[in-house]
Amino acid sequence: MKSVRLLRSLTAAAVFVSGLSIVTLGRAERAAAAPTVTKTVFSDFFGGDRGATPDPAKWAPAREAWLDGEGRLVLDDTLRTAKAVTQKSGRAMAKIQMRRTSGAWRALGVLDESGRIPAGKVEVLADDGVADDEFHTYAIEWTPTSMVWSVDDVDVIRFTPAVSGQPFHLALNLNSWGNRAPAIAVDTVRVTIQVAVKTTAWEKFTAYQAGQYVTYKGGTYRVTERHTSLPGWQPTLVPALFTKI
Repeated sequence: MKSVRLLRSLTAAAVFVSGLSIVTLGRAERAAAAPTVTKTVFSDFFGGDRGATPDPAKWAPAREAWLDGEGRLVLDDTLRTAKAVTQKSGRAMAKIQMRRTSGAWRALGVLDESGRIPAGKVEVLADDGVADDEFHTYAIEWTPTSMVWSVDDVDVIRFTPAVSGQPFHLALNLNSWGNRAPAIAVDTVRVTIQVAVKTTAWEKFTAYQAGQYVTYKGGTYRVTERHTSLPGWQPTLVPALFTKI
């Protein structure tokens, strides 16, 4: 009799634990499925008068750095961001023209908080040579354990830092590190991250604010203008009020 009761208790416990597992997995799956949007956390398009210096709120002072008056930065020196990048993952991008035909990490590089090149392992993935008379898109995609450089969307270098997840400064023109180097021109710098957003199902007769996110028929939409939804104003039918992400 005791053995039967024990068997029943064990069976009930197994069912209970199994149910918990299902609930936990369901929550994890819902969390993983949460929509994300691209958020810009740093950008500079170098607008300003010819000869002006870069924005000191964005860049640490450099000896030889000036704006050309046409939306570009000219550098005879290394320039780094004034504040460290602290996000655990993201993407940094810069459009750069440089005379050196290779060296992606020199065009757009990273420095630790003490201003040094971080220690770690470097793997060459592809040739990073480019034509030296054109602008090219240099990018770094990072996680806590790796950084991958690309040139014009081709991965060229993987860097595994000796210490994971440390803040870093973006640096332009590391080619001049320790010696005089030819100038480079920089058109744009942007840092973006992926951010999970809270969504609600679209409903008629609902007041929406610009910046909210709604779901409708499997899609996620950002509200672009404040409005009260009416029948027939579904996100797929009123593109002036919604942007699909």
